[in-house]
Amino acid sequence: MKSVSRRQALLLAFLVVLVAVWAFWPKNDGRARSSVPEGLQQGARGAVRVASELPSLEDLKAERGELAGAVHRNVFRFYDAPTPVPPTPRPTATPVPVQGSGSFIGPLQLTPTPTATPIVPPPVPYKAVGVFGPRDQMIAALEEGSRLIGAREGDVLDGKFILKKINLESIDFAFVGLPPEITRRIPIAGAAPGR
Repeated sequence: MKSVSRRQALLLAFLVVLVAVWAFWPKNDGRARSSVPEGLQQGARGAVRVASELPSLEDLKAERGELAGAVHRNVFRFYDAPTPVPPTPRPTATPVPVQGSGSFIGPLQLTPTPTATPIVPPPVPYKAVGVFGPRDQMIAALEEGSRLIGAREGDVLDGKFILKKINLESIDFAFVGLPPEITRRIPIAGAAPGR
């Protein structure tokens, strides 16, 4: 087997390129040599004929008119730019009057912390005159001015006072609309303490 020199290899490559150019170069009649079957070439010629019957770009421009400005398109962008939102205005702070100005009243006073006001029940207008009846169902005799009232535990007097407990020496009252733990005790007149 013979070895091929470099010069012969270059000459052979040049000839291959020259044959390829000659094979694919268009001929004088304007048709290129093609390996496409004749039926497909006929269809392509018909498409070229139909495409030539389409209106030209100048005709379309004349019908629609020219565009007002240049169209810019970024092929790498898939969305439109968002519409900018105008910033919301910040409220302006009310200026604090300076000492010496006409609107200055004086230094700001500290707001006192509220203290819990104790609930003071109204005074009980009744005077306990005595107690009678059985020990488990005692009845208290109460006097208010010229009126004499008999009441048991749980009775509401004058829509304000609840007779809570009857003891041997005193009577406990609660008040309508106040917590039940707020009570007032009145002594029974003439009762001996510790009896």
